[in-house]
Amino acid sequence: VGEAALSSAEAEVARQLQICNACRYCEGFCAVFPAMTRRLSFGKADIHYLANLCHNCGACLHACQYAPPHAFAVNVPQSMAKVRVQTYADYAWPPSLGAMYQRQGLTLSLVVAGALVVFLLLTLLLRGTLLATSEMANFYAVFPHGLLVTLFLPVFAFAVLALGLGVRRFWREVSPGDVIHPAAVSEATGSA
Repeated sequence: VGEAALSSAEAEVARQLQICNACRYCEGFCAVFPAMTRRLSFGKADIHYLANLCHNCGACLHACQYAPPHAFAVNVPQSMAKVRVQTYADYAWPPSLGAMYQRQGLTLSLVVAGALVVFLLLTLLLRGTLLATSEMANFYAVFPHGLLVTLFLPVFAFAVLALGLGVRRFWREVSPGDVIHPAAVSEATGSA
């Protein structure tokens, strides 16, 4: 099975990394550059992996002799950010959340507004009022700790599940067939 064709954003990252691989000035700047030097060409999985190693600090851009206005126009943080956003959408779980990343502004605003309305209606139902009296001047008198845990524990559990399954989908694409070695897990955990 052949490698999938690169998108324009991925092709731009591959172009810039070829230049960076030849220069190697930024080799010690972050995790991207030592990982990049282990490759001679950059496929889709490599580009996704490297884009997610980049934490967008911008140090390489400020040090780069090929950054704009140079004709090579190397801007690794910007190019990696474009690919990284796409990987967030591609590997999201459930996949419908990936589509929401593309139009997040309106969707997020509506979800937050709806959640606030539901939260306030629930409070009104349980307490009979949203106004604090002198004996209810305490936040936890209006919203008891147990209520907050009941409301937000399922949200937290879903977020952990969704992130875990998304990371698994990502890992399977960038490392097909690779076995995770305990020493590598230990080193990564220590670094994290």
